Amino acid sequence: MIGATLKFEFVTPTDEDRFIREYLVDAWDRFLESDFWTNGWFWRYSQFAEYESGPDGGLVRIVFDGDPDALVETESEYWADFDGLQSWDLQRYDELGYQSLLEQQQDTRGELGGRWEYRMKSLLSQFALEYHREFSTPLPVVGEKTQENPLQVGFWSAFHNLMVQCGYDWYDETELCQKAMENRLKWIANYRGTQAALKEYVHILSEWQAYEQELEEWFEENPTGEASEP
Repeated sequence: MIGATLKFEFVTPTDEDRFIREYLVDAWDRFLESDFWTNGWFWRYSQFAEYESGPDGGLVRIVFDGDPDALVETESEYWADFDGLQSWDLQRYDELGYQSLLEQQQDTRGELGGRWEYRMKSLLSQFALEYHREFSTPLPVVGEKTQENPLQVGFWSAFHNLMVQCGYDWYDETELCQKAMENRLKWIANYRGTQAALKEYVHILSEWQAYEQELEEWFEENPTGEASEP
């Protein structure tokens, strides 16, 4: 077993999206059933194309433990025929001093954190691919409040539903949201600089402070403390 990353570069973000929907959704099933795949996940990056640090077109990385040579031998015929794929490249982790992707994850995230991420990311990739199967048009992050969507259901609700299904409560969810915002501000700083991170922090803070009045109005208009189950 050897860790590796397959990097795919595309002419346009649309080509990246087609690659996910037309190739990777079905290819993942082949990966899971094969002898060349032990564990892995994927990343896509066209959503960052508008920023200075983003790709010029589309970019996908498949990160995995297994037999890289066998995967390439089996799958490269699909890549050769894919219109809009500009190039692909294989980086083996043994060339970087790691014997596996798991070892790389534990080196960068700690022994426990690396093991947890190694297990979680593969599950989340399967969810993401099923999401692409189910929704031909991506959901909005937060839905517009309309008569047809009064609760503004959007992709945010996937996190809420997942937490309930996995056994977490209200306060666990607010703790997650706070940690996620703290983490994202640091990564905005990493990629876009200190001022961009501070600008987003001020935006979040002002929005949250303004929410107090809306919350108090909601208290006045709705019964509280009477729900019998979540």
